[in-house]
Amino acid sequence: MSTPLMEQYLKEREKHPGKLLLFQMGDFFETFFDDAATLSRVLGITLTSRDLDRETGDRIPLAGFPVHALDNYLPRLIRAGFRIAICEQTEDPSKAKKLVRREVTEIITPGTLVSGQALGERETALLASLHSAGDRWAAAFCDLSTGSVDALRGTRETVLEELVRRAPREILVQDDPAGDSAGAVPPAASAAVSVLESWRFGVAAATDCIRRRLRVSALEGLGLEDAPEALGALGALLSYVEDVKRSLSASLEFTGLYSPSDILVIDRTSALALDLVDTSGPDREVVLADATDRTSTPGGGRMYRNWLLSPPRDRAEISSRYDAVEELLNTGIWRGVSELLASCCDLERQAGRLMTAKSTPRDLYSIGATAALLPGLVQEISSCGSVQLAAVSSMDTLDDLGTEIRRVLVPDPPAKPGGGDTIAKGVSAELDELREARHGGRSWLSGIEEKERRETGIQKLSIGFNRVFGYYIEVPRSMSGMVPDRYVRRQTLTGSERYSTPELREMESKILRAEEGIERLEREMVEKLRGEVAAGASRIRNTGMLLSRLDVFCGMARLASERAYVRPVLADSPCFRLEDGRHPVLDLILPSGECVPNSIRMDADRRILIITGPNMAGKSTLLRQAAQTLTMAQAGSFVPAASFAFSPVDRLFTRIGSADRLARGQSTFLLEMADAAAVLNQSTPESFAVIDEMGRGTSTYDGLALAGAILESLHDSPVHRPLVLFATHYHELTRLPADLKAAANLNVPVKETRSGIVFLYRAAEGPADRSYGIHVAAMAGVPPAVTARAARILARLEKDGLSRADSTDGQMSMDFDSPSDALVQLLRSVSPDTLTPREAQQILYELRGMID
Repeated sequence: MSTPLMEQYLKEREKHPGKLLLFQMGDFFETFFDDAATLSRVLGITLTSRDLDRETGDRIPLAGFPVHALDNYLPRLIRAGFRIAICEQTEDPSKAKKLVRREVTEIITPGTLVSGQALGERETALLASLHSAGDRWAAAFCDLSTGSVDALRGTRETVLEELVRRAPREILVQDDPAGDSAGAVPPAASAAVSVLESWRFGVAAATDCIRRRLRVSALEGLGLEDAPEALGALGALLSYVEDVKRSLSASLEFTGLYSPSDILVIDRTSALALDLVDTSGPDREVVLADATDRTSTPGGGRMYRNWLLSPPRDRAEISSRYDAVEELLNTGIWRGVSELLASCCDLERQAGRLMTAKSTPRDLYSIGATAALLPGLVQEISSCGSVQLAAVSSMDTLDDLGTEIRRVLVPDPPAKPGGGDTIAKGVSAELDELREARHGGRSWLSGIEEKERRETGIQKLSIGFNRVFGYYIEVPRSMSGMVPDRYVRRQTLTGSERYSTPELREMESKILRAEEGIERLEREMVEKLRGEVAAGASRIRNTGMLLSRLDVFCGMARLASERAYVRPVLADSPCFRLEDGRHPVLDLILPSGECVPNSIRMDADRRILIITGPNMAGKSTLLRQAAQTLTMAQAGSFVPAASFAFSPVDRLFTRIGSADRLARGQSTFLLEMADAAAVLNQSTPESFAVIDEMGRGTSTYDGLALAGAILESLHDSPVHRPLVLFATHYHELTRLPADLKAAANLNVPVKETRSGIVFLYRAAEGPADRSYGIHVAAMAGVPPAVTARAARILARLEKDGLSRADSTDGQMSMDFDSPSDALVQLLRSVSPDTLTPREAQQILYELRGMID
């Protein structure tokens, strides 16, 4: 027969199969049996044991950690692939008549881990749900850290593509009787998949859950009445949130249905390849989202990142963002506003904490302190005329909530009641009386210490307190013979004795009763205040979103002021006209003046630019510069250039090898062709494509043929005709503009000197004359003998053309005998001032070999 405690544990454990159960016992979360062994192994904590199991006679394995360490350990457990059920004590142990009541209050999964150290203040963790109704598909997304929810509907391809782009941490799917429930989730999503019962996606259950969780009476206002696929996805997601967040006390905020056609689509691979974002690497300063972020608040940082990844296509929206940045920049208002914003708390995240009843007194006070700043912020921008800033200035300043919070709480309250005074004086007469009693008792204690010293003559006598014995009088053992008979010994230590007296015990009782009453009242009043503030969670969240928007505009204005950015011009037809543009990231991280400006012109008569030049000369950098500049401009930011005109783009296509997903078992060539197929089949005249080294993953002739055919198709297609930047090593492609009237050549030239070549990093019209590959190899430290041999081979190739062997491995013939051109190439590649005697001797042997 198990103990009552173990029976309670096993009962909760049975309710949550497949999850690691953290069972609260006082100040610790404990695990037992197999869970204990797992916890010990994953976290590296001690595995111990407790009382014998009455049924088996064995000791029960036990492992645990302090309650306050939960946020530290949860991310490690989730990364290890576990789902966590948190079973908390739900009543005060001192008031429990029998066994302390415990129940699971929260289930932590990859998509619901949003607290503590699990989530950076400028990061977003999404939970998603996927559903289809016939050939109509939908996905719903929830950010539990803020309580915001949105959804989209579309074709299978567009919805799955958006699922990958937004990169949720967990995806919910419907149980498939055929057994392939997770099959619909694309592998590129890289998310945990949770399979839910089919009924959650049904119209009846979904409708009921949406009405309950979003607190709406009808679905018409949400745009879901004729969208069963979106209804099912959203309903299942909200149902799951209810299950895992048992303490959900406020409504979530549905921001609406959206379509990928509303935004510039930048898939996840493109975002990484173009250095827009990178959540894995250490070099965050070279990522656009981090290098250009000048926001003052966490919410502003998250919104700025989201704007870069989802720029709008609507011209009016883009133009209104420019207006806001321009007004803040020209008036200089951004300076004062940014200072005020830096003092504001993260209202969106605070709304999320209110929603799950996680708010501490300190959290509540930060809301009240921020509310006190809002009228000043509104005053700062009240004279602004731009549409965006006018919308921000009409924000709810939360006067009633802020006033009540500041009335009830002391400034800078403790993290939880009991850690010091939490409720302000004058709020509760009963509380004030208890505090007075406590103060009187403590004053009496300070006086009694001096009184006892005088009466006993023991000058080293002191009054102390501990949780076991309460208040005591401590006397050195050497003076214990001087204590009066009224002292009652309580504890003997190595060098002292501890005593009590009837009047000390009586005062202790009064003080402890007062402290217990104070803690009880403060907890009740904090809970009451939390409930009142939680009722306004939606208002707090909406105000937080407006503050984040204002912060993004101020950050853009600040960057434009610091770096002399210009306002882009929106053109009526597809074009990309960049004059003296600077790479957005390199301009910020290189020393002043070292970022070389470049100009790029593309329009209807010049839609394809073929870019040639040696490695390291900056072809890939030029591609990223163009794509990053376009992304910033369409997101609403000013850009680093003398001028920039463009037309809003519907999709950004990329083919850049640095982002290859080779770890997933996909070859370079397969990836190249997949990216090429995407451009050829999905692009429109409003698309923009940057392609780097197409065809490098196969043989030279195959790659050249494919690259040429792809360019011809993109040029001639009446439908799939985007603006294209095409960087290549195939110099044969530079002949294409003679036949393709909307194509042109650019090159990134170098300057030859006696000691080698100098990269200019400036784009120029026309094709490159040479690739300078041997020069670059020499710069990289390839031995002179090897570069000399390469020069001989190159001379023969350039004279006679590349010959291929008949063997299946495709190795080229090495019969390169003609010495004349090879001599010239060899001498050009040699820098006499840098040769060692040994290297010079090797080159002499090479020269002799050419004429023998």
